[in-house]
Amino acid sequence: MNNQAVWQKYSGKVAWPTIILFVGLFLGYIALWYFYENGLSGVWTSCLGAVLAYGMFTIGHEASHSNISGGTKSFLVLEQTLGWISSLFLLFPFSAFRIIHLRHHAHTNDPEKDPDNYVNGKNTFSIFIRCLTLIGHYFGLTLGRDSKKDPAMRSIRNQSIFFTIFLLLKFTFLIAIGEGETLFYVILLSALIAAPILAFSFDWIPHYPHHNVGKYHNTRVITIPGLEFLSLYQSYHLMHHLYPRVPFYKYKSCFLDYENELRDKKSPIEGFRAQDLNLFNKKNTYSDLILGEKWEYILEVENIVQETHNAVKITFKNLDSIPFAYDSGQYVVVSDYVENKLISRCYSICDDPATGKLSIGVKRVKNGKLSNHLLDTIKRGSKIRVSGPYGKFILPKDNGKPLLLIAGGSGITPIISILKTFLRTSNNKVTLLYGCQTFEDVIFKEELDELQNLYSERFDYLLSYEILDKECQYKYLKNLETETLCYVCGPKPMMEASKETFQKIGIPTSHLNFEEFAYEVKELIGKEYEVNAKVHERNVEFSVDVSETILEASIRAKKDLPYACGMGQCGTCKTKLVSGDVVWKNKDEISLLQNELDQRYILPCVCSPKTNITLIT
Repeated sequence: MNNQAVWQKYSGKVAWPTIILFVGLFLGYIALWYFYENGLSGVWTSCLGAVLAYGMFTIGHEASHSNISGGTKSFLVLEQTLGWISSLFLLFPFSAFRIIHLRHHAHTNDPEKDPDNYVNGKNTFSIFIRCLTLIGHYFGLTLGRDSKKDPAMRSIRNQSIFFTIFLLLKFTFLIAIGEGETLFYVILLSALIAAPILAFSFDWIPHYPHHNVGKYHNTRVITIPGLEFLSLYQSYHLMHHLYPRVPFYKYKSCFLDYENELRDKKSPIEGFRAQDLNLFNKKNTYSDLILGEKWEYILEVENIVQETHNAVKITFKNLDSIPFAYDSGQYVVVSDYVENKLISRCYSICDDPATGKLSIGVKRVKNGKLSNHLLDTIKRGSKIRVSGPYGKFILPKDNGKPLLLIAGGSGITPIISILKTFLRTSNNKVTLLYGCQTFEDVIFKEELDELQNLYSERFDYLLSYEILDKECQYKYLKNLETETLCYVCGPKPMMEASKETFQKIGIPTSHLNFEEFAYEVKELIGKEYEVNAKVHERNVEFSVDVSETILEASIRAKKDLPYACGMGQCGTCKTKLVSGDVVWKNKDEISLLQNELDQRYILPCVCSPKTNITLIT
């Protein structure tokens, strides 16, 4: 069976255990109300009420993922009803919780976009305060000023306001008829006790240490026997994040099906079994970094050095003192939000791998969205998404040849990493030809001067303020040995000139290495289809080019549909296709069940129309 089939065997059915749990919890509240009014102390009432509220969270949580109905059409109304009733006991509107929670799944551990990353404080006291005030943070996201700018939140804003007013009127009525004290102990205080426990148990503990954004490492499995019952199976939280359409009481069974695969991927599986990792060790989530594999983390900026008037060196803090592993000349991908859109760019590493440090050079460029954003906003302590290392612009093993490095402008960034490594590991001669517009534009000047002083006998440093065209390069390099290994990084015209110069000198092509970053820009083809969408009683119309997804077109037309991850994995944009047909750009591990696909539900973030279409969200 393929991966999708394995987890889908646990989904697509009505979750009767969840429905029975709701009935039990609801009857528990009725009994608790009765016992308090017949002499049960307020302390015991609120403690027992907190247990009930803790359980009610699972009802709302399962309803937010459509795991109660299992996509069965005839149970959708019941599912929504249970979601809203559970939200009454937790004092927060169900529709807003659904958006917030799915956003957590879409952006797990992202300090800016993951709403649950709010609990990630710097010390024990701040974590406690943040867990205590998480529900207030949720209300800020739901009804605060910025919620009007959020298409998903804006679409349910009226529901949230109505819920809040209804809740206040209900409480006022109960107080007016003399039930205020009972209300306080049975509902209000119970929810306020349960809220920080839920925040700590379901948000802080599973995602500790809150750095990893890779889907196999951003949360954990804890196999301690019996803990699944106390946590309502959230001890298998990794399974929930990998396969959120699996009902909570099936997490353990799903884990047993996938355990071997998870161990191959070095996922954090912790407990007391011989094969398990130690509990809550940060290194459990850093296994890819420790093994020298590709990784994706939220990294903290440790230091920023102003190299020139328009260029800086950004150094990232090591995770738990683990050295970063990479080859000199490689790059990382840095991502951050610019105008609420995640922008990713490649930046070369400028450190020697032997240091274990990770630094990049960033230069201001015309229309450089991310580079200019980093220069204007990033400071020490900022947290940024970084993945890597990537690239093959690296030195060969056991190289015994002399080395030529040519850099233009910010192209010095990977070149200086190669230079440092070569000088440290080889006794051969190295020449650096570095072209800059002016003396003030020389990036890493202090480091280059220091290297020239340390290795003056075998390091020739040629700094040029001329345009490095083929005539200029030939002037500097005409006596170059033909066995020299050559590495070039800089503006494209400079690199084209280098190719002609090397050919004239007689350097074999096998000795040439060029580094050029190219960004794929999606060009519209010009063939369009019309979309008519009804989004929470609001009619929206826009055209979609066949080269883009429905969601991309809605954003381009500034008629955003509700969405979160943009990759088909969270389900926030789930929409019913009323008429027309679509093409799926990606159907791997999407959040829809087969019976939902059969009912013509689609995900606009990974679908493009092949006819005019009509949608209802």
